[in-house]
Amino acid sequence: CDFTASGLSLKFFEEFISNEVLPEYANVHSFLAGMSCQTTTYRNDAKNIIKEAVNASDDDALIFCGSGTTGAIHKLIHNINLNEAPIVLVGPFEHHSNLLPWRHLAQKVIRLKTNSDGGVSMSYLEDALRAESKTAKKLGCQILVCLSAASNVTGILVDTNAASSLVHRYGGIIFWDYATAAPYVEMNMNPPSKGGDSYKDALFFSVHKFVGGPQTPGILVAKKRLFEAGETFPHQSGGGTVNFVRREHTSYFKEVEVREEGGTPAIIESIRAGMVIQLKEAIGTRLIQKREEDLVHIAWSRFAECPNLVILGGSKAKRIAIFSFLVRHTRGSYVKDSKYREDNCLFIHHDFICALLNDLFGIQSRSGCACAGPYALDLLGINEEMAISYEDTLISKDNEEIFDHKILRPGFTRVNLPFFYPDEEIDFIIDAIIFIAKYAWTFLPFYELDQNTGQWRYCKDKRTDMSKHLSYISYDQGVMRWRKPTSKSAGPVPSSHAECLSLAKSLQQSLESVLRKSNFGVTNERVDRYWLHSKYNNLRWFLLSSEAAADARGLPRPASQYPNTGSPWHPGCIERCFCPDLAKTDNESLLRLCKYTNARGMNPMGDGKYAHYKKVSRNDNYYNNLGRSSSEGSTESNSGGDVVCFPRGSNYSRVSPTRVISRSPRIGRLGTCERNPNNYQIPRNMMSSYRNSSSSPKRYSSSGEAGWYSPPPPLMRPTVQAIRLFSMIQAGDRVLIHLSGGKSSMALLHCLHEYQNILLQENSDPTNKNIFEIGAVVVALPYENYDLQPLISYLKSLGVTFYYERQDMNTYCSHSLDLCSSVKQRVIYNVARRYGYNVLALAQNLDEMAASFLSSVFNNGSIQTMEANVELKDLNLRLIRPLAFCRENVIASFVDNAKLPVLKTICPICEQSRLEQNRLKEMLVTEEFNNPNLFSSIVNAISPLLHLSSQSDVVMETDTTTKVVSWTK
Repeated sequence: CDFTASGLSLKFFEEFISNEVLPEYANVHSFLAGMSCQTTTYRNDAKNIIKEAVNASDDDALIFCGSGTTGAIHKLIHNINLNEAPIVLVGPFEHHSNLLPWRHLAQKVIRLKTNSDGGVSMSYLEDALRAESKTAKKLGCQILVCLSAASNVTGILVDTNAASSLVHRYGGIIFWDYATAAPYVEMNMNPPSKGGDSYKDALFFSVHKFVGGPQTPGILVAKKRLFEAGETFPHQSGGGTVNFVRREHTSYFKEVEVREEGGTPAIIESIRAGMVIQLKEAIGTRLIQKREEDLVHIAWSRFAECPNLVILGGSKAKRIAIFSFLVRHTRGSYVKDSKYREDNCLFIHHDFICALLNDLFGIQSRSGCACAGPYALDLLGINEEMAISYEDTLISKDNEEIFDHKILRPGFTRVNLPFFYPDEEIDFIIDAIIFIAKYAWTFLPFYELDQNTGQWRYCKDKRTDMSKHLSYISYDQGVMRWRKPTSKSAGPVPSSHAECLSLAKSLQQSLESVLRKSNFGVTNERVDRYWLHSKYNNLRWFLLSSEAAADARGLPRPASQYPNTGSPWHPGCIERCFCPDLAKTDNESLLRLCKYTNARGMNPMGDGKYAHYKKVSRNDNYYNNLGRSSSEGSTESNSGGDVVCFPRGSNYSRVSPTRVISRSPRIGRLGTCERNPNNYQIPRNMMSSYRNSSSSPKRYSSSGEAGWYSPPPPLMRPTVQAIRLFSMIQAGDRVLIHLSGGKSSMALLHCLHEYQNILLQENSDPTNKNIFEIGAVVVALPYENYDLQPLISYLKSLGVTFYYERQDMNTYCSHSLDLCSSVKQRVIYNVARRYGYNVLALAQNLDEMAASFLSSVFNNGSIQTMEANVELKDLNLRLIRPLAFCRENVIASFVDNAKLPVLKTICPICEQSRLEQNRLKEMLVTEEFNNPNLFSSIVNAISPLLHLSSQSDVVMETDTTTKVVSWTK
């Protein structure tokens, strides 16, 4: 029942290929030999069959791509001729294959809403097109709309003709993902319509999802005009794509279908694809769709018998027979009627449901999120704040999966009811699902979980790996032989579906009687003990084995160190506000801000309008509140926030508003935030920005001036947080940046320039009096190979004010390890006072702050580190470190991708102290591997030290002949 993922082979297909196609197989790049001609004929026939099935015209090209839809989408993206990054609108239930590539290409991606029935909201689509067409016209870019013809999670269908007509009326281009829908519905590239605008610009699908489809390529059918970019350079240039190649020039074929299938194609696979589509056409789309409608009706009528079976997506929208579900468990043996409370309700783990369907009934299903993460979060009722909590718990900051937490990943179980199954088998599948929904919890204490693999296995199943391996094949006697793994039979195979259900019921009753015995011990005790004493237990949504055993005996559930009051989320509880509307650009300040935040403006009323977010006024400063805990209350209106219902006793509030946008800033300050002097805890969500995740930049877009780059969110977000949390920069400040030529100082220059742009957007003062100034100082020391010329040239190209200072080292004591530091700081202080700068910006990052902290503890026996904001009274200067919360690897990634000039020469005097710092950093790397949350803990530990001055009004005394507050540690 997992044809949604991939179909099964058909014996008569494989026999035809084995007997008729393979004996005459040859490469299609040759047309002179008979076998090559025959193979080419088969392949051309396959193309013609598919073209006819999708009603392709002479203006359409059909290309075989890779092994599925993903390859087709990437080929299409490569070939689109776009002068500017497009604005992309995607559907609410897109597969990752039709979502992630556009995120890397588009200047912004807008996710559409669903309507009250669960389908794509056409009114919302039109509102989005109306607004974005104006923006696209101003920017000179194209609007692309990418929709799925059917959801791979719920099977909900979309009116492809209506959506295509609507998009074309606003001048957009629309692409259709038929990966899920293709085996069951009609695909028509050029349907008849009154206005002639319901055509599809492109469609793509995976033939392997059809019955008979394994070992087939993906299919891309698109208008030939979309392949302009490929005329210069095809997606896969190689053999068969060229007209003529000489020593210094290449002429590619003009014909798209020839040019875009470079190299030896998947010949047999293409022929098989033609046979698969031919079979579908022979059956008839109308017959298939009628059967799908009947199956959906049968399923809904039967599923109504089981109130604790939660089917996702609702029953109103038209769908194909794909069902994703959860099994809800409440206290007591099982739910006997539909009147029960959701309080303290947990779910049976979807992976366990999948294993039980397989073990008891031999039914193949799929568990997880079905590669449609955002839609899965919508369906499960998980808002963005909670999703961040799960992400931080599941993944380390190095993007490594935390295996012990793998079980915590939310999801569901998916099955589909194949149209070619007889009614008897359909009834059996539905009976099995209902049985599992009622009794799965009684099997749970008898199963053991492997947390590394996520595999559930029955405790009495002593069989080892039953997989077959290629290593079992042998040619040692001149012939091919293979052995089959020996297995101990688990008993006779049931002779009928009815007998299989009867045996499952008998086993359930037997296990339930064992479960009620006082001396019974659960199999999964280690996993249960881990979660009952885990600080993440409040995020647990699934029933533990020991809890199931306690419910069976009517006893209290095991006590836990960190209480769990039930699942923190419930399907259907999140209002229809699935789209982050912050992408709308009628407020440029908000657009710029949302690029660096996790905020999502939602519409809790679900009225279908396009824009529902709180606009940022002149005094509305989003970053003011990034230093606050996410649980902090607000007096602001909840307009524009997610409204999410949670069970009583949950650690999440019932109303989860958008993060507070603005309280009035203090007079004379730019973006400063109020701090509680007794609380220096750094919020955990601050640490999530350090992870080198998908939010890392794909490209660097100019911020409007030549040479400047906009740092990506994982770098810019913690920078802004540090500036605002520690009140580093105030109105009218003149900030001097020390440019050493290292990666951190180069990143700091671009971050402060970008912060200037943010403030310009936030403040409407045309005189810009409230915006700070930046300058840079470069100190040249007389070392061999100390070439600063590339850095100087780069600063000139940026147009930034900078000061180039040479310094002779002969007058200083060469034995001092702090010599270089002392010389540089004296020069920098002199430059600052000479030219009227009141703030010095240094580029130490979080890794260096942590190393400084350890060095102080290890070598000096004191607890201190470099401070984030220090006032130097005798010099009338403030020293700030805006990168105090930024990870070194994120900084390096930005500098490398932007190709910023970096000085590689290391001062020989500083080399010894560098070695010490690197040793400490290596120690931290080793420890971080074992403790992924290490830096989160370090930040919380050193946060009081980072703003000692502001905390106690103590001014750090300085000595200009030595060093200032250990700023070079």
